[in-house]
Amino acid sequence: MDGSAIASADCGGREVDVMKWIWVRHGQTDMNASGKYLGHYDAFLNQEGSRQAEAAAQQLATVHFQHFYCSDLTRCTQTAAIVGAAHGKSASPVPALRELHFGEWEGRTYDEVLEMDAERLKQWYARPHLISPPGGEMLRHLQQRVDGWLNWLKCGMKQDETAVLVSHGGPIRWFEAKWLEGDAAAFWKVEGVRHGRILAAEWDGHTWRAERL
Repeated sequence: MDGSAIASADCGGREVDVMKWIWVRHGQTDMNASGKYLGHYDAFLNQEGSRQAEAAAQQLATVHFQHFYCSDLTRCTQTAAIVGAAHGKSASPVPALRELHFGEWEGRTYDEVLEMDAERLKQWYARPHLISPPGGEMLRHLQQRVDGWLNWLKCGMKQDETAVLVSHGGPIRWFEAKWLEGDAAAFWKVEGVRHGRILAAEWDGHTWRAERL
């Protein structure tokens, strides 16, 4: 199923003509700064991460939005609290927007994993839908929870409404690959979004258009 097919999935017979999703990646944590895999481990923003969240909040200060959600992990709830403060809004936490679970690789750098589990790491990057980190998630598990929740969101939005979604690199990368590019295999090829940065995507009833803010 390509991105257009997902975006036009059944909403009880109702078509969603125009809507906008503003993705915000959470600010940096100490584990991010150290280049460590950070999935479901509940890390806090560091000083730079708080600054990044403040910068995102300034960019969105004049944006009017009706829906506000975030991953339930602390680095996202902290980022969302900073973004929402200017609007007097609090984000609803959503476990489906969590990062991919890296299992036994959590808290380790790429080089450390390469040294301890090189073959599995190679296979995981080549076939993330079929291979997972030990004790972690395959990409198809992230796909199921993220796509399921996004379709729920889409069907609950009215025309011309905007949602702000504070999440992680993985779910945002998935949205770029599958929903924008229509190619799940492009997961590792899309540009992605840096910490504290924004991807604004608009659905006009036929296609998605997106820009980085």
